[in-house]
Amino acid sequence: MNALIEKFPTVAEIGEIEYELDTDFRTCLKIILAFEDTTLTNQEKIFIMLELLYKNNIPQDINKAAELGVLFLNCGTEDKEETVQEKRVYSFEKDSQYIYTALNQTYGIDLDSTDYMHWWKFCMMFRDLKEDCFFTKLIDLRNRKNKGKLTKEEKEYCYKIKDIVDLPRMRTAEEIQAKNKFMELLGN
Repeated sequence: MNALIEKFPTVAEIGEIEYELDTDFRTCLKIILAFEDTTLTNQEKIFIMLELLYKNNIPQDINKAAELGVLFLNCGTEDKEETVQEKRVYSFEKDSQYIYTALNQTYGIDLDSTDYMHWWKFCMMFRDLKEDCFFTKLIDLRNRKNKGKLTKEEKEYCYKIKDIVDLPRMRTAEEIQAKNKFMELLGN
């Protein structure tokens, strides 16, 4: 898709039927937050995505609807086979205040006053934030920390603000269940 000459998609076609999508960035962020929620199973996450994304009704072909839903959330690009932990340098949950201010600083957009913005537009702006905003610097720190490329001073700085820099580890629903069972065995 060429964003300069084509309109952003608003429907998904499944079996020659067009299904209207809720393309607002807030709806898509709710879906992303569900995918970040470690207490939900993969099936629950997919159900939430389908329930929120398909405006009027969920298509009967659930697998195709889920596939197109993920493709839409990825702005039309195929998902790479990387684990969440390997590529994760931000969290829409944890970093929400920094993302909010970065968009305001870069584009002069107050998300609180925005009634609607297409998800793909939001993502394009999100990927092109000013280098001097705190959020962009935070992502750079996290990237370099993950690669072991921080200077001694940067390591000390990251330690001082570790509650901001460190992202919570993403646990699977199975890991959470196992932990809960173990805690039950201990009587906690």
